Amino acid sequence: MEQQHLKEAGFCIQEAASLFPTSHSVLYMRGRLAEMKGSLEEAKQLYKEALTVNPDGVRIMHSLGMVLSRLDHKCLAQKVLRDAVERQSTCHEAWQGLGEVLQAQGQSEASVECFLTALELEASSPVLPFSIIPREL
Repeated sequence: MEQQHLKEAGFCIQEAASLFPTSHSVLYMRGRLAEMKGSLEEAKQLYKEALTVNPDGVRIMHSLGMVLSRLDHKCLAQKVLRDAVERQSTCHEAWQGLGEVLQAQGQSEASVECFLTALELEASSPVLPFSIIPREL
């Protein structure tokens, strides 16, 4: 994302945070913004806060796992991503992330299985969530 867009996104997220300071969605978006800016420790903390509010948030778990991996906490990243695929076994992003972490740990066979599962799931995954399709069709 370009610097100007990051700045605009920051203003929007800041406004949302002032209205809904404990919203897991807002905490997640703050984490995403911190991650895009390269503040991985801040992103990790915000994702953890978001998970405290919404412990079943697979999207949050995926992002936290990937940040932990980038911070070189591979074992913890693997645990978080395994939790994500246990919670929602159809999340191809979580399977992909788990495969990347396992590959980085030298677990080639397990990573291949995760990558294959991710590819299979991605093929049947909608481009946009069904929840945003208007009901007036």
